Amino acid sequence: MSTKSNKLFIHCLLSGCICISFPANACGKPLETARANGSQANEALVRSKKVVDAWMARRSPKTGLLPRTGKNSSWYIKDSAADLYPFLALCASRLEPRRFKGEMMELLRDEVRHSMRVGRLSDNVKKKGGFEHKKIDMDRVIFGSCEYAKDGLLPLVEYLNHPAYYDRLVGIAEDIIEQSPYPGKFGRVPSQSTEVNGEFLQVLSRLAWRTNDPWYVENALKIADFYFKQVIPGGGGLPADVWDIGKGKPARDEFHFNDHGNEIAGGLSELVLYLVEREHPRAGEYVQPLADLIDRLLEVGLNADGVWMMSVKLDGAPLDTLHAHCWGYLFNAVYTTYLVTGDKKYLAAVERALAAVTDKPTYLDDPEGGGRSWGSNAYSDAIESAIVLLNRLPSARTAAVLDTAVVRFLARQQESGIIEDWYGDGNYVRTAMMYALMKSQGCWLDTWRDDLALGAARDGDALVLAVESAQPWSGVVHFDYPRHREHWNMSVNYPRLNEWPEWFTVGRNKLYEVEIGGQDGKIYSGQQLVDGLPVATGAMQVLEVRVEEM
Repeated sequence: MSTKSNKLFIHCLLSGCICISFPANACGKPLETARANGSQANEALVRSKKVVDAWMARRSPKTGLLPRTGKNSSWYIKDSAADLYPFLALCASRLEPRRFKGEMMELLRDEVRHSMRVGRLSDNVKKKGGFEHKKIDMDRVIFGSCEYAKDGLLPLVEYLNHPAYYDRLVGIAEDIIEQSPYPGKFGRVPSQSTEVNGEFLQVLSRLAWRTNDPWYVENALKIADFYFKQVIPGGGGLPADVWDIGKGKPARDEFHFNDHGNEIAGGLSELVLYLVEREHPRAGEYVQPLADLIDRLLEVGLNADGVWMMSVKLDGAPLDTLHAHCWGYLFNAVYTTYLVTGDKKYLAAVERALAAVTDKPTYLDDPEGGGRSWGSNAYSDAIESAIVLLNRLPSARTAAVLDTAVVRFLARQQESGIIEDWYGDGNYVRTAMMYALMKSQGCWLDTWRDDLALGAARDGDALVLAVESAQPWSGVVHFDYPRHREHWNMSVNYPRLNEWPEWFTVGRNKLYEVEIGGQDGKIYSGQQLVDGLPVATGAMQVLEVRVEEM
């Protein structure tokens, strides 16, 4: 924390907000809860900016790209582009808009300039320029580009809807379709692995939502048919981690419940939900096969607490019983299957997992477990699992455990701003930003400083904001809106990988009564709140803003 932030924190303690270190809602009064949330959000934002500063100082003077790690100076499309750059950019978009329009757009330019190798698909680039590998390996190029699209560009479009990122996403998606090297029984597919095909299904499903373009749907259906009609039946009800298309049988006798295999369940569930919601003529073919897949996963993949283990053989025999740190990712698919079928057993499975995380915090605050260590990335995946599901299934008890886990997670940062000196430091920023936005209910300040704290709390249907700073400040508070509908054209805000949860959202043409600093309320439209509500506060003062739909 900076000196200014420490002063603000101490001031909050001395001024009677004794709940500052306790879970949200512990104090009872909405303003005090909002102040507590603001302090937690402030630390997450300050630390995120330090990561951005540390890594942007490492850009190659030759290519302008970022290194993969502190010891590997190459830009890796599946790592530097997918997990590092996007979240530095997203952080800058909210905390340093000039940097976002400057350095971050320059870096996107440099990525396009130096890394595209097969059409708009990319490969790894050496520090001084040129590709790391002399020969083109389409499996490597497609995997890396797909990782970039799903893990990097999807969340950027999800939250910012920036046209440059959307255009890059579309370009990669189109060229993966064109370059798909494997001639399956139902059409060409990009890979033989659940990881790549699952990721690409998520990309295609969201582009289908946004555009209603039948081309995206048709290519997604090729992958769905490949799995529902060949791979899953051929694996005894589970999709093989790798399927040998030439031999028509599993190449590996295993299924992974972690984030290097569970993507296929997410992709299939997203596509089926889209088909059902859009009343696609083939929707009826896939509802039962999706339910059967999820039933089988729940049958063989859960530990005694109702949380996923790491992997099993295709006959269901356990391979690795350690709990999957990204436990919520696959439960997103379970929840989505509940939305598709209406069967509450799927909802009950998700609720059971959240209860297990609450009762045994090791799933959140010690996600490595078992003597193994995946580092800060395990914390990221576990914490984000909870945040996404808490958005749908609120629980004060689970939120309290989450707060404790985040304290431990944020403390992993070194004084330099570096976390663990690899591309996974970008995921630290992603998680910290997601947590901060939860604590501010999606609101953000356009002229941010590290001594500023913005927190939020609900008071019935109203939103209470607390704005405070060590020094006088004036600026605007921006409010969130239904991004799932406006950015993706989605009719259902289903839980999905790489989403940015919506908390308090305003309708652009709805009316809201806003009280600032205890003064008489004034009427604002939702559009005005999205554009920014002007506010100001003096040094060491707390400004209360209350917003309620009329």
